[in-house]
Amino acid sequence: MSKYSSQFKLSAVTAYLERGYGFRFVAELFQIDPTLLRRWVEAYQLHGEASLQRRPRHFGPDFKFTVLQRLWSDQLSFRQAAVIFNLGNSTQVGIWQEQYYSGGFEALASGHKGARIVMPKPPAKPPESAPVNDEDLSHAELLVKLRKLQVENAVLKKLKELREEKKRQELAAKKKRS
Repeated sequence: MSKYSSQFKLSAVTAYLERGYGFRFVAELFQIDPTLLRRWVEAYQLHGEASLQRRPRHFGPDFKFTVLQRLWSDQLSFRQAAVIFNLGNSTQVGIWQEQYYSGGFEALASGHKGARIVMPKPPAKPPESAPVNDEDLSHAELLVKLRKLQVENAVLKKLKELREEKKRQELAAKKKRS
């Protein structure tokens, strides 16, 4: 069910058309988005009160293709095409175009929303091997392990220095306040 009743839409549209105020002002009065009001007004001017009524949710592939042909031949925006064909949502036209480009006319009939993309599964993680004794490692492997430990040690020392500096700054700040 739509969020706004037909009577509410008609009230907002007539308020805009009869009072001569801007979209933003009228939209603020009715607490709606100005773009939504603009869409209602354009549809109302083209189709009358029928444009504010609830629309069917399912459209056949022939109708979808007709909308797309008009969109392309007249170089319309999605919103303009939606207004001409009295569709409630202009993004629907974009979805139909994406369907058509991804799978042709058959994709319009299937009802799928765009191309189906299957994500590849990540490669399986190799099982972790049992820890190896330092005596069993080669000279190169021992050097790599030593370098990693040196880097880890340096990072920990730097972290300790930063914490101590932060404490010194906090103490200095407390002394200044006192």
